[in-house]
Amino acid sequence: MSNVRKAAPWVLPGTLTAVAVVWAVAAIGDTLTAQAHPAFAYSVAVLYDAVWLYALAQETAHRRQGSSARLPKAIGWTFLPLTVAVLAVHGLLAGDVLAAVVGALIPVLAKVTLVMAIDRDATRISARAQAAIDRTRAATRDRIAVSRAVAAARADETKAAAGILKATREAEADAVTVTHDAFEKYAEVIDRHPLPEPVGELPGLVSDRDLEALLSGGVPEGVPALGTGGETPSGDRSGTDDGTPPQESAKEANNRAVALLAAQLYATDPPPSKRKFRAAMRAEMNARGLTGSWDTIDALYDREKALPGPGGGQP
Repeated sequence: MSNVRKAAPWVLPGTLTAVAVVWAVAAIGDTLTAQAHPAFAYSVAVLYDAVWLYALAQETAHRRQGSSARLPKAIGWTFLPLTVAVLAVHGLLAGDVLAAVVGALIPVLAKVTLVMAIDRDATRISARAQAAIDRTRAATRDRIAVSRAVAAARADETKAAAGILKATREAEADAVTVTHDAFEKYAEVIDRHPLPEPVGELPGLVSDRDLEALLSGGVPEGVPALGTGGETPSGDRSGTDDGTPPQESAKEANNRAVALLAAQLYATDPPPSKRKFRAAMRAEMNARGLTGSWDTIDALYDREKALPGPGGGQP
């Protein structure tokens, strides 16, 4: 019984609205057929009434929950005079004044009864309560908007992190590939152009022991004096059977050439200063491809200066 009581006020407005919609569709479609295809004309009429019905439904829903129905009301009251005018014109064109008057009154009656039913069924609240409801709705919309923004930011952050990780993995893979290709090319070059087998130990640097032996006028340990035909620690004769001195090593030849060069540059009248001697020695050594440290040059200078004779020091 309660459902019947609730539905009873909507029976008359619903019936009048249905009649008004059908009459409006027929009138608008019939009027437009003179200028367009019937299918297009009646489809326009259906869309017209669909918008009108949608505005009425939205107005009813808004007023039931106590919210503002300004736009649906404006659309409903705008379509009402248009519908009345269309139905009146359609009746006059058909030559039936009664049909024009009745057709024009049907939408008006439907609208009036619908407004009465909405007003009866509407939830009546005070302006203060309505403001509280509006504030609650606004806060809810704000929370929803913030939640959506946070979710979008997290999604963007996740996508950015995934992109960075993907780029890092691709860079590492490219680096491994480049290194592998480089090793393969190196191995290919080595296979095509192998290095020659070592023919012997390359001459090394002058050791402190050899330098000390040379400056003291002796012979480095393990190296026989030239032309003596002595034996090596292993027992072999360092010279040949005919008394020819053995070939001196590259290191000994370098040291001997440096010592001779020092004697030559120092034998001037007057002897050069240590600064000029060092400069001259380094220039001549570079020109002749000889090697030797600054300590060696200084030691040779001191040795020549200590030797007796022209240009040398006192014994």
